Amino acid sequence: MVNLIIVASCLPIIAQQSRRYPTENELQQLMNRFRNFVASPSPGNRDLYIRDGRNETEIQKLKAFVRAWLPVNPDVAPFIGQWTAPEETQNIYPSTLKGKVCIIQTFIPPPNGSGISFAQGTVSGKYIKTTDFSFLIQQGNYLGSAFIDTRNNQPFIYEYAWPRPLLDPAQLMSHLPPLPPAERNRLLQQFKEAGCSDTLPKR
Repeated sequence: MVNLIIVASCLPIIAQQSRRYPTENELQQLMNRFRNFVASPSPGNRDLYIRDGRNETEIQKLKAFVRAWLPVNPDVAPFIGQWTAPEETQNIYPSTLKGKVCIIQTFIPPPNGSGISFAQGTVSGKYIKTTDFSFLIQQGNYLGSAFIDTRNNQPFIYEYAWPRPLLDPAQLMSHLPPLPPAERNRLLQQFKEAGCSDTLPKR
């Protein structure tokens, strides 16, 4: 039984998400849990969450990118960037469509699977509602992914921190195990059709 629990805990977050959104009460519960985490990050990964590993160039590059997109899509500005967790990233790209974003998540590939997923999101107040049944919550230098865990049908939140500049999606995929060409092209096409970008907006 212990081995099964260890295997389950190593599954990527995307593989643990239910096909339903958290209810309003569940989301409120997770948002409160997230606020408590931001106030005092859990001891298990304190270095990752407390220590800002970014250099000044990365910080200024992301700030400049966010400032450029602010007039175009102001609601998404606080969420933009590559957010990091121990074994995953949430890459949130702005769209030319107001209030919309593209989310590319990378993770350790499961057996016979790829280490990347694509979703779109809509900003609503302090969170993004995504097409993969999660809510992304942002507070300062922290991001939380709130969803229903398929293992127990309970609300769960996974934390990310310290946003870095975004990579071109094709470059991002080059850091992963090779994707089948059809999957790679499909993801890039979805990204393009959603009006998302990793470059400065056109004036």
